[in-house]
Amino acid sequence: MYNNKKRIIMNTIKKYFVQAFVFLFVAGAISSCTSMDEGYKDFIKDGEISYTGKIDSLHIYSGKNRVKVEGLIISDPKVSEVRVFWNNRKDSVVELINRTAGIDKLSVIIPNLTENIYNFEVITYDKLGNSSVSVSKVGTTYGMRYEATLLAAIMNRKVVNADVNGANANLTLDGLNDFTRNSVYTKVTYTATDNLKKEVLVLPSQTTVSISDYKTGSDFDYSTAYKPNSGSIDVFYTPEVFFGVPTEVTSTYLSNFAFETSPTGAATDNYIYDVPNWTESPVTGTLTYYKLGTINYGSTTTPFGIAPAANAKGGTALLGIKLHWSPNSELYIEQTITLPAGKYTLQWESIIKQTVANGSSLMGYVIDGVGIYSPFPAAVDTWKNNNLLFELSGSKTVKIRMGYKKTADKGGAESPILFVDNIKLLHAKNSR
Repeated sequence: MYNNKKRIIMNTIKKYFVQAFVFLFVAGAISSCTSMDEGYKDFIKDGEISYTGKIDSLHIYSGKNRVKVEGLIISDPKVSEVRVFWNNRKDSVVELINRTAGIDKLSVIIPNLTENIYNFEVITYDKLGNSSVSVSKVGTTYGMRYEATLLAAIMNRKVVNADVNGANANLTLDGLNDFTRNSVYTKVTYTATDNLKKEVLVLPSQTTVSISDYKTGSDFDYSTAYKPNSGSIDVFYTPEVFFGVPTEVTSTYLSNFAFETSPTGAATDNYIYDVPNWTESPVTGTLTYYKLGTINYGSTTTPFGIAPAANAKGGTALLGIKLHWSPNSELYIEQTITLPAGKYTLQWESIIKQTVANGSSLMGYVIDGVGIYSPFPAAVDTWKNNNLLFELSGSKTVKIRMGYKKTADKGGAESPILFVDNIKLLHAKNSR
């Protein structure tokens, strides 16, 4: 009985001990929560922190000493301004925003930036000064350093020809190389008939451009545009290059250039006839296997057989030359002239009869003892339009030469019969 009373007393003590422990734990927890709540209230005593919606789809587009910043304002109708920071937040611009019911676009140009790489931070604000989290993006500006890499010699697509007829000018541009195929366009500047400077843009896919208001006698300037990257808002140009329009100066410097002056005929075989205003080599007179003279189109002569039929460009006469046997011998005519500085185009027509073998061309020009010649036509009985270009930096003596050199010891039936006509000389100014 004594033991039963003892168990009852012990269970009662345990019960009150557990209740006391639970009471003390709950009281402590309530006291702790009260202290935390009082600290939080002190922290937000001026109200809860409010963030505005951040900028979305941020892009920085490169430019010439500037960038364009673009982004979207999507979620927050309270946004009233956007600030763009750079240079460790030492510099910034502010763009005011008039929110609409939909998605609004940020588009701001930041000018006057030195050529460099920048980290831009974009933060939105509402009218209470609450801000969004920062959104960052790297952007690059380009300037003189980049432009210095655009070399005119290899990156400026060249204007190679101008066919001018009154106010109409048709320009031909060079083919694309590894650089110019990545260009944006080539800008050609010209003087119009109203004396105003105008521009025409030629895309990489184009090889020609036509102008209908060209001022006769004026010249062209051209430069090629590039972008440092596809998103650039600006283009950068190669140095501008001058293209002088060729003007015919044949009659100024050459005489009897169409061989119409007193055609010699060719009644005598093995004879070098005197061609007025030209110097013959070898000299005029009888010389076995050497045949040279000016004859009429379509005429039949012993040295040259049947001359070519007249073409649309020809007059009544042309130059005939034939040389057989005598390997390494030369037969030609030439005029020595003095030309001023400039770019020149020497043009003429030629045709070969009988064979294009066993001889090599001496048709072209000689400067400082060096001859530059246009090859024979590729086949017999086919007219060839020859063009040779040369440039003089100052006044120079130039020899205009027409003839050929015998390269094999072959007789008359296996020797070329060369005919030449309609020599022209075009001049254009050198680059400024």
